[in-house]
Amino acid sequence: MKKKRNLIFLCLLILGVLLIAGCSPKPPVMVTFDSQGGSAVDSQIVDHDEKVTEPTAPTKEGYTFGGWYKESECTNAWDFYGDTVTADVTLYAKWTPLYTLRETGLAGGFIFYIKEGGYSDGWMYLEAAPHDQSASQVWSNVTDVAVGGTSANIGTGQANTTAIIVQSGHTGSAAQICNDLTVGGYSDWFLPSKDELNKIYVNLHIEGVGGFESDLYWSSSENNAISAWGQNFISVFQSYSYKSFSRRVRAVRVF
Repeated sequence: MKKKRNLIFLCLLILGVLLIAGCSPKPPVMVTFDSQGGSAVDSQIVDHDEKVTEPTAPTKEGYTFGGWYKESECTNAWDFYGDTVTADVTLYAKWTPLYTLRETGLAGGFIFYIKEGGYSDGWMYLEAAPHDQSASQVWSNVTDVAVGGTSANIGTGQANTTAIIVQSGHTGSAAQICNDLTVGGYSDWFLPSKDELNKIYVNLHIEGVGGFESDLYWSSSENNAISAWGQNFISVFQSYSYKSFSRRVRAVRVF
């Protein structure tokens, strides 16, 4: 009889332990906010099965905030009014560029390039002026001496333009026309590099945006002492011409 009572007691004890364990509150969870390049957002400690408090929206230069998502690809939005947490979780910020290709930029021109990876080195967008600056301008009056150091790459048009203007003997050029330009209240224009000019053709001209002529346009990229690169806006073809030849000019700027 005594053994029977002990067995019953042991069973009751085990049952009690299991019941107590089952009723124990579950530990709180950590909610982390990954702003994906935006301003920092503090983590939260949230009780199990409770809702997350929506934080103040982060900021990111050149973008608008598009909400918090359950994955870094920003496919499924987090519902702060309905979703609850049952384990540690990271929420990801979604960002949308302030401007898209072919939209009107700050100076009234047209956005033709958006930097991959976002705002850096003082700019994110390249904007073409709303109209041509010249229908017939030589690349430079210095036609037989190399400027040296110009680049074809995107993001180098401004440095190219400066290099052309400061060259010994320089008195006038396509680069100078762009440098002297003021449009839409902005005076930071320059002659686009070879690759920048190609983006204008691809992202604006063949889409029917910008009012470009089916003609040849200068870039700020030098080929050698006597020639420089341009773009044929009749086709995607790029070629170099003598610096003394007259070509069309369209200025660009970054912001």
